[in-house]
Amino acid sequence: MVDLTSKISGVEFKNPIIVGSATPTWDSKRIKRCITGGAAGAIAKSLFSNSAAIGRKYPRPRFKLFNYREYPDYPKKLPDSFTLRSLEECSSFGYEDYMRDVNDAKDLVKDDGIVIASLSGSTKEEWKTMCEMVNETKADWVELNNSCPFAADMGIKIGAGAVDLTKEFVHACSNVLKKPFSVKLTPQTSDSIYLAKMVEAEGASAVNLSARLSGIMLDIETASPIGWGSIGGYGGPYLLGYGLKTVFQIAKEIRIPIIGGLGVWKWQDIVSYIMAGASIVQTVTGVMLKGFDITGKWVKCIEAWMDAKGYKNLGDIKGLALENIKKTSEVEREYPGIQFAINRDLCNKCGVCKKSCMYEAISITKVGAVINDELCDRCGMCYEVCPERAVRINRT
Repeated sequence: MVDLTSKISGVEFKNPIIVGSATPTWDSKRIKRCITGGAAGAIAKSLFSNSAAIGRKYPRPRFKLFNYREYPDYPKKLPDSFTLRSLEECSSFGYEDYMRDVNDAKDLVKDDGIVIASLSGSTKEEWKTMCEMVNETKADWVELNNSCPFAADMGIKIGAGAVDLTKEFVHACSNVLKKPFSVKLTPQTSDSIYLAKMVEAEGASAVNLSARLSGIMLDIETASPIGWGSIGGYGGPYLLGYGLKTVFQIAKEIRIPIIGGLGVWKWQDIVSYIMAGASIVQTVTGVMLKGFDITGKWVKCIEAWMDAKGYKNLGDIKGLALENIKKTSEVEREYPGIQFAINRDLCNKCGVCKKSCMYEAISITKVGAVINDELCDRCGMCYEVCPERAVRINRT
């Protein structure tokens, strides 16, 4: 049997998957469904302080998907790259109702999963008040959300709009909280490593990497933002590479555990984050578009894959990729012995490779595409774009 448990600051997660703070966790009943569906834990939708109470009311509608339904064979097949925009800053609850709902969630979940409260304030006093209140709840863990992607646009020093106050806020909360806590960092900063080291020094039990970006899409016919008219959360599977980069960079610099998560869409993404150095991984979009039970399916896939590979526990794969990730200065810059050739049996003379060749090395003949080896730069674009996979790489 493969052991998928992970223990952080004395809190044991039955598997490495948790559901992040969003619509799937907006109340206790939804949190229960997250756990029943297979996740090890769930982060309740963030409680914003009273000074940011405007975020407790959402525009309708508040979600917009780009390049999703347009995918061939949808809904039988789902795209691996699309954009999800939304505007739902925080929980719709006030202080008292939020704490009550966290308790209700733990009563429903019991020992089957980890209930994580999430807080975001705009002053030290607000942070302290919320921390004192959450101390009295049954929450297993607390997330300090200093990363809401569009908080800066609200004109309030909160979330990503308060990155410069991270040290001050975390220090204030660390002196009050009686529960293990993590700090959720924004990717919208010039130095994630600095922030991660800072929150570690201020006593965080773990660091969450990371929140979504903020973004906007325009309707050129009306010259207006599509949807509700402002920026919003901007995410999707295409951000996986960005999230993995942040995790592996920080994993080599801090000692506290990392909760990874950005662009998670498949079970393989969970494995990738753990190999990059994360201890557990959060997902939101996957649950929102594939259903609450997708995490349970992912768990079974991870177990089967690890068993087939001979891995016994998460420790066998945690950080496994770190030694294989090179600095750009270490990348081989030459291409001796590499040639590109065309499989005549597969080439249908479509000309896609020729359009994409910036070196004019490809011509389309009666027998198919032909590559001029003297002009070829070995860039590999023809190999990537060929719809028939007729281009092959020869190495000598």
